[in-house]
Amino acid sequence: MNQRMTARIADDIRDEFGKLRVELGHYTKPEADVEQARRLLAEHVPTTALARAQLLLDTLLNYLMEDAAEALADAPTAVKNEFYALDLRSRVKKSFTLEPESLELSFDQRLLYGGVAAGATATAGGLSTALFLCGLVSRIIGGVATLVASALAFKLAYAAATDTARKRLQDDVEGYVTLSEKQTSSWLASVEEFFVAEFEKFRNGEEYSDEEGVV
Repeated sequence: MNQRMTARIADDIRDEFGKLRVELGHYTKPEADVEQARRLLAEHVPTTALARAQLLLDTLLNYLMEDAAEALADAPTAVKNEFYALDLRSRVKKSFTLEPESLELSFDQRLLYGGVAAGATATAGGLSTALFLCGLVSRIIGGVATLVASALAFKLAYAAATDTARKRLQDDVEGYVTLSEKQTSSWLASVEEFFVAEFEKFRNGEEYSDEEGVV
């Protein structure tokens, strides 16, 4: 493939994954619920990244077929028909598959901060109950109050850590998208290499192969 088309597909990759970043950014806006965003992104990001890669594969194959048609512009019709009969587009789609990794999200820091705050409150409350309250009823009331205070402490610390959790989620998603972009670039480079090699074999009158291209 010529350098112009190589540059075009590189631009397309950057453009598609740039759009993907914008799309996924809506899930982690300040007004978005982090818990819901974590659940949705874990399911949505891999499938969306794969869909972008498949779209880019179609774009690349269009470029490659255009390039091949230009190279065969002066060839006899019979030769052109013979090339199209190879159906390289279908062979590529059959042989070259992309297996995306699952999105592994970091531990939700809100649970950690909430647990620490609740634990500290429970410990302090339990100690106070043991030292200052006498009688079964008093101890029961003190224990209930400690549980309520612990729950409140957890809730407050959990909420306070939301921005930290959101930033961690954004970092996880960006890391995955960056990895997917690199994987897609490598995958498409393999497709291009295969297509060009098969086209050159055809032009030289050689037998063509049925290589597998699983990434």
